[in-house]
Amino acid sequence: MKTGWIYLLGLALAVPAFANEGHQLLLSQSKAERATTLAGILQTSGKTCETVSRSFLQGTDKENQAAYWNAECSGGETYVIQIPPSNKTRVLECKIMEMIGVKCFTRFDN
Repeated sequence: MKTGWIYLLGLALAVPAFANEGHQLLLSQSKAERATTLAGILQTSGKTCETVSRSFLQGTDKENQAAYWNAECSGGETYVIQIPPSNKTRVLECKIMEMIGVKCFTRFDN
């Protein structure tokens, strides 16, 4: 019986605390690969962004397991990209985020 509890404890500890495959993919990529991926997300969402010149992990929402990435395009446009575990991303311009008091390219206070 004791062995069973140790096994279950091991399984519980093995489960990642933040299971978000899209976010994990971005973390595993080089800067160039990440720029290409983020530009693709922006283009798919209808935004004009030929290339991403800067990316930034703004933070995560542990309750919803969403990650928030900021992207600056070569044309100067800036966006926040929310990546939830479902990978149904949401994109919002940074200037709109600033209207509600959230500044892009600044880490969230967790």
